[in-house]
Amino acid sequence: MYTNFNNLDKSSKVWVYQADRAFSDEEKKFILENGIAFVKSWTAHNKDLNASIEIKYNQFIVLAVDETQAAATGCSIDKSVHFIKALENELKINLLDKSQIAFLKDEKVELQPLSSIKSKVEADEISPELLTFNNMVTNKGDFDSKWIIPASESWMGRFFKEKV
Repeated sequence: MYTNFNNLDKSSKVWVYQADRAFSDEEKKFILENGIAFVKSWTAHNKDLNASIEIKYNQFIVLAVDETQAAATGCSIDKSVHFIKALENELKINLLDKSQIAFLKDEKVELQPLSSIKSKVEADEISPELLTFNNMVTNKGDFDSKWIIPASESWMGRFFKEKV
């Protein structure tokens, strides 16, 4: 069952999928149409899941399930990954690659290779205040308050401490 993302309980399970490039307007329409159809039919053990899909910053797909009514199970989670992989194939994008870190600069998403983060911090190319996307959030409450955070408050914080 599709529910507006903003109406989901803060304990709702969240998965954030980061694309390796921005979506076109046509791709966003395709993702949302197919995503809403997917969540409307998404079930776990024959129980409808109260779920939602959102696109954020033209580069992130956010799937969420309100588990207060029915919990997402292994099979239902597998179905969502299958849906994401189908989007990857159809749109020729990568949504499952974790080797790129996304930053928010001037309201635009900028990707940096994970392997370059430490050297970029050391070279002052990434400041402690630079906003980064914490795609590891697991519930809507954390998504709302901890998805976009300063680099120093993320896992990168240790690199800033090493600089001192």
